[in-house]
Amino acid sequence: MNRHHTTVFMLAGLAALAVTLVLVWCPPALCRALNIHTFTLFDLSDFRQYVEDEPAFLSAHHTRAVRIDCASLRDEVVTALRTGRLALGADNVPRSEGEQGRIEAWHQGRLLHLTNTGLPTNGDQQAWAASVRVTIARQQGRELAFLSRLFGGLVLHVAHKQIPFVLFSDRPCF
Repeated sequence: MNRHHTTVFMLAGLAALAVTLVLVWCPPALCRALNIHTFTLFDLSDFRQYVEDEPAFLSAHHTRAVRIDCASLRDEVVTALRTGRLALGADNVPRSEGEQGRIEAWHQGRLLHLTNTGLPTNGDQQAWAASVRVTIARQQGRELAFLSRLFGGLVLHVAHKQIPFVLFSDRPCF
C-alpha cells in the first residue's frame, strides 16, 4: 500500500467513526433533523406524560428526540373536552352518554374556544367560566400544563360575551 492509499483509508476510517459516534450520541436537535432515535407524539396521553416528565419519557421510550404532531393533539384535546374525557372547572366528573353535548369546544390554530351549552342561566355560565379560569390558572404548572404548550389562548363564550384567557409557555407547539 502506498502513502496515498493509507491516507485515504485512514480518512475513511475516521469518517466512519465520526458517523458512528453521531448516531450513538446524537444531540436531540440533530436527531430530530435526521429523524434518528426520534419518537413522534400524536396521542394526548403520551403528550401529557412527556410534558410532566420529559427525561423519564425519553428514557422509557429509548429515544433522544421527540417530534410533536401539534395539529392532531389539538384535535384530540377538542374531542376529549366534548366527550368529557378532559374536564375543566367545576365540571370535573366525566359525563354520561346523555349529557355529552354540554361542552362545545373548537380551535382556530393555537386558540381554543369553549362554551357550556348545558347551563340554563347567565349566572351559571359566569360561575362555570370563573371555575374554568381558576382551574387553568392553578394547574398551569401541573396536570393541565400541556394546554399552554398546545394553545396560546383560551376564549370562553359565556352569555353572548367572549372572555379571553392567555396561556403562556416557554416551549409552545407550532
